[in-house]
Amino acid sequence: MQIYVHVPFCKSKCRYCDFNSYACHDKQAIFDYLTALNREIELASKAFFNAKIDTIYIGGGTPSLLDVSQIENLCQNLAKNFDLSGVKEFSIECNPESLDEEKLEAYRKEGINRISIGVQSLFDDNLRAIGRLHNSKTAIEKIKLANRYFDNVSADLIVGLPFDTTDRIKEEVETLAPLVRHLSMYELSVEEGTSLEKLIKQGKISVPSDDKTQDLFDIACDTAQKCGFDRYEVSNFAKDGKISYHNYGYWTREEYLGLGAGAHSFLKISDGENPLENQVRFANFKNLDKYKTAVESTKFYAKICREYEENLDEKSAYEEEIMLALRTKKGVKAERMPSVPAELERFFDRKDGYVSLKREGMAVMNSILVEILDI
Repeated sequence: MQIYVHVPFCKSKCRYCDFNSYACHDKQAIFDYLTALNREIELASKAFFNAKIDTIYIGGGTPSLLDVSQIENLCQNLAKNFDLSGVKEFSIECNPESLDEEKLEAYRKEGINRISIGVQSLFDDNLRAIGRLHNSKTAIEKIKLANRYFDNVSADLIVGLPFDTTDRIKEEVETLAPLVRHLSMYELSVEEGTSLEKLIKQGKISVPSDDKTQDLFDIACDTAQKCGFDRYEVSNFAKDGKISYHNYGYWTREEYLGLGAGAHSFLKISDGENPLENQVRFANFKNLDKYKTAVESTKFYAKICREYEENLDEKSAYEEEIMLALRTKKGVKAERMPSVPAELERFFDRKDGYVSLKREGMAVMNSILVEILDI
C-alpha cells in the first residue's frame, strides 16, 4: 500500500493552480490542520494495522512551507502508527523559496529519501507570469543544495508557458539534466476558475496554442531523452532507474491511502477470484473546516464523512486499468488489451507480451482511448 499525505498550504496561490491549496499565513490554522491530520493518521493506522507500506508521498500545496518541528512531528507520527520498515521511497514536494539547509537535514533525518522541486520554468518572465515566488537563480541554487543531502532529486517543468520558445525549452532541459535524476514535464493546462484563465480572457496574458504547446512538449521529450533520461511514462523521465515508484503505483493501480484535506484513496476489497471486483475510491472533504470536523467527530476511520465515495463496477475498473497502463512505457498486458481498429495499429508497439503506445500515439492518446474503449 502507498500513502499520500496532503499539506494544502502555500505562501501564495499560483495563477495556474486548481489543486486543493490555500494561501495561508495563519500559524493557528496550520496547527489546527496538522492536529486533525495527525488524528486521521492514527485512525487510519487502526483500520489498516496489517498494511505493508511501500511508498510515502507528502504533497501539496507546499509541504516545504512547514517548519522543521512540524515536519518532524508529522513524519514521526507516520512512523509511530504504520510499519515503515518496507518503505523504498519517501518523497516530499518542495518549492525553491521555502527550502533551506535546516529543512533538508530534517527531511533526511526523518527517513525522506526523495525530493521533488517545483521549478516550473527557468525563465523569470515565465515565473512572474504564472505567479511563482522564486526566480531561476534560486531554483538552481536549491537543486544544488538538495543534491548535497539526497541522491534522488526531481524537478517539475511546465511546457507551454507564455514566453516559451523552442530554444528556451531545450535550454531548460539541458540545464536541469546534469542536476537531477528525474524530470516531470507537463503541458500547461488552463483550468476553469483559475486566475490564469481570467487573465487570458482579459487579454493580459497569452499562451501558445494547443498545437504549438504539443510541438514544444515533443521538443522537451526529445531533449530529455538525448540527455540520458528514459521516458517511462507520458510526462515522466528518469535517469539511473530513479523512477517515481509512488506515481508509478498510481498508473499500475496499486492501493493507496490518501490522508489530509481533499486527499483521494483507492482500495481493493477483492476475494482474489476477480481482481476487478469490489474496488472503491473515496476522497476527504476539500474544505478545511469540513475536513477537521469529519476527522474529529468519530473514533473510527471507516466512519469519517467523505466528499465522495465510489464503488467501481467491473467495466469502469477495466477502462481505468487500460487508460492508466497505456500512459506507461511498459503498456498493457496483451491478454488484457481490447481490440484495436486496423487504422490505429500504427500507433502501437507489441513486444514481449505487452502492448504500448508509440510516441505519436501518446500525443493523441485521449482520442485513441475513446476509440478502443468506446467511451
